[in-house]
Amino acid sequence: MPSYRLRPATAQDAGFLADAVIEATRAQGRVQDGFDERQWRESFVQWTIKQIQGEIAGSVTSVIEVEDEQAGRLRIVRGTDHIELCGIQLLPGFQRRGIGTALITELKAQAAAAGLPLELEVEKDNPQAHKLYQRLGFRQVGETGQEYKLRWTAPPGS
Repeated sequence: MPSYRLRPATAQDAGFLADAVIEATRAQGRVQDGFDERQWRESFVQWTIKQIQGEIAGSVTSVIEVEDEQAGRLRIVRGTDHIELCGIQLLPGFQRRGIGTALITELKAQAAAAGLPLELEVEKDNPQAHKLYQRLGFRQVGETGQEYKLRWTAPPGS
């Protein structure tokens, strides 16, 4: 398993976390024409700071680090009836190294131990992520115009 660690994000990390989302999205070829990066980044940083300061119930935002280098962003929300993977973005240089799979596998173990399903939404224009989640046992349980809603539930008796 790849070596990584999670550390709680601080307000000082908000700019990096925005960069991680933008760079990961850009590397996937998913940045739309006319995207106002400056405006998006300002809004995302403000929203991230609210998460970090505890203004969104159950939300935990972490910085993913590999060998003491910032590698990406992980955000989860723990509810009473499920755990939601709200965002996982790795900088392009850290992708395809098994880190995302390892993080999701750990979240699945936490969900199984708590007896809760693990849920997420993936954009329809992100087929690579959708394929990863399917490979890891997630099943589609709904969709919107932009996203598929997926759920993983531990097998009975696990």
